[in-house]
Amino acid sequence: MAHAFEALRPALAYLPPDEIGVIEEAYEFSRRAHEGQFRKSGEPYISHPLAVAGILAGWHLDAQTLTAALLH
Repeated sequence: MAHAFEALRPALAYLPPDEIGVIEEAYEFSRRAHEGQFRKSGEPYISHPLAVAGILAGWHLDAQTLTAALLH
């Protein structure tokens, strides 16, 4: 999951670079906060917030919503 944010980045192309930077900071915060935590499936926990953020980015929602998705 070291480069997991890079998989999300193309979905964020509709946002200005400064907002993408804020979203990336939220991802890094969440990744560190959940380090060592796993879902029942065995996947790292961060995979869930990333998936949610990816879905919301597909709907072209704002940066604040995507940040909340990563931090939930």
